[in-house]
Amino acid sequence: MLIAQITDTHFLTNNQKLAGKFDTGSAFEHLIESLAKLTVKPDLILYTGDLGEDATHEEYAHIARELRALNIPVRAVPGNHDKRAPMIDELPDMVSVTKDGHLCCVDTSFDLAIIGLDTIVEGKPHGALCAKRLAWLKQTLTDLKGIPALIFMHHPPITTGLRAMDDIGLLEGGAEFKAMIEEHGKIEAILCGHLHRSIQGTFAGVPVRVSPSASHQIECDLRVDQPYKLVAEPAQYMLHIWNPENGVTSHTVPVKHPV
Repeated sequence: MLIAQITDTHFLTNNQKLAGKFDTGSAFEHLIESLAKLTVKPDLILYTGDLGEDATHEEYAHIARELRALNIPVRAVPGNHDKRAPMIDELPDMVSVTKDGHLCCVDTSFDLAIIGLDTIVEGKPHGALCAKRLAWLKQTLTDLKGIPALIFMHHPPITTGLRAMDDIGLLEGGAEFKAMIEEHGKIEAILCGHLHRSIQGTFAGVPVRVSPSASHQIECDLRVDQPYKLVAEPAQYMLHIWNPENGVTSHTVPVKHPV
């Protein structure tokens, strides 16, 4: 199985520039072109949040239109810049809604089950897994007992040394999340965004893959007293290969600009 992971596009319409200098609209178009030109077509695209910058219907409608043209299934979860209601309106084929209104999903159409977790606290930069989301996950993992699964979410459950970003990471529900993963025993990987860098770690003995942004990155500054800084490092995404024998193998791929 081949999975393309895209994240943190922060798409803006009408040629607006993020922070006055990052053309996220053009970056998104280059991303779509790169995905369309892959020599091996992914079975699935996972979008790990911060699809749009302002969370408008217009942003999500454009994103949805471009992704549908690839003719590849897409599953998406929100990031801290996203809002649930317009995502539901414009991306109904890419998101699922729990009875409590969270955008969590489960896809069992592949040999590897795909679980999407909504970690956002709308209006706040940090993430959380509240009691309702944890209850949903517990039931989902119970239903998938003995089946290999992959989890994708926006906020990573690990600390990274990027102090300013760790301070707005997953701040609630981590201990319960860890216990559930350990109990299930067949989680193959956890895919995340939010950090705008390629970062690898482990959580509950499971590989964590943090994808860089498909637009712009955050500077790798490990000093404890520094705010995060957006930098114009190359746009990237990830390709993950999964098979039962070897688990998940991950590649970080640059977004190629047209010549």
